[in-house]
Amino acid sequence: MAARAQVSVSTASRVLNGHTTVNADLRERVERAMQDLRFRPNRIAQTLYHHRSHTIGCILPDIGNPFFSQLFLQLEIGAFERGYTMILGNTVSLRELERTHLRTLAERQVDGLLYLGGLANDAAPDPEDLQAVHDVAERLPVVVVNGDLPGVPVAARIRSDEAAGMRALLNLLQARGHRDVAFLGGRNDVTTSLDKLREYDALHPDAPAHWRQVTGLTIDAGRAAMATLLAGGVQPTAAVCINDLVAAGALAGAREQGVDVPGTLSLAGFDDIFVAQVVSPPLTSVNHNYDLLARTALDALMDSINGNLSPRSVEVPTVIVERGSIRTR
Repeated sequence: MAARAQVSVSTASRVLNGHTTVNADLRERVERAMQDLRFRPNRIAQTLYHHRSHTIGCILPDIGNPFFSQLFLQLEIGAFERGYTMILGNTVSLRELERTHLRTLAERQVDGLLYLGGLANDAAPDPEDLQAVHDVAERLPVVVVNGDLPGVPVAARIRSDEAAGMRALLNLLQARGHRDVAFLGGRNDVTTSLDKLREYDALHPDAPAHWRQVTGLTIDAGRAAMATLLAGGVQPTAAVCINDLVAAGALAGAREQGVDVPGTLSLAGFDDIFVAQVVSPPLTSVNHNYDLLARTALDALMDSINGNLSPRSVEVPTVIVERGSIRTR
């Protein structure tokens, strides 16, 4: 190839290995020769040369959850655009499998690691699990997305501003005339649930106990929350849900009890996954700004991989998407 381009072997090598010090004319000749000869660089050899695998590990708790699948899709697209391959570690919410993925990805010498959910959302994380991540973070960059790993030297903490999103949603309901609002779904051992609950409690400190239904994160949890809410005493005029899956279950539960949404009860979700658009009525929800969230996380990870070791913490603004599930009183 060097002969075809009429350059030295060292010049051709520098072009292949991405050096920017090569004269533009010489670089163009090498690249033209590569095309003419249909040359493809040996990725394994380049990995050994640069000491990089051009792979990124991503650990998350449930790829079947539309929130995580939607975010992972954006991360994978962004990684590909940056010349990287993403390796998924789906833990199915099992902490032992989370440990296994952490160890395996580190052994596979990924260039960096994205950590979503699981331990990063644990309200009382196990010190031994944190130490395991700490040991990995001392060898390769770790970026936490929508969570935290206390005491771990992560490269960055990138999160959508979920607390502000819940606050904005509650304020929207108030602006639509809803003073009596329930909170459905969530878990007391998950930090993102607790953040949203704090916003609800701050605005509705005197809400009756049965308006606060922390039943879980699934469609069934939403149906159960709605059943308990409707079986209680005084009823609210609206309800916010921890996510759109819970909101879909709550909507089904309301329909089963003959409660009209939004005629009798306004309902809002969170996450703005596809479910919010296909139920009837479509759900007002909070969008995490997925594309910006993914790009911000990947930029932070790339910076760290490339030697910029300055830790950072970034909050990405959320966006309310209004649909037909809220009625003005």
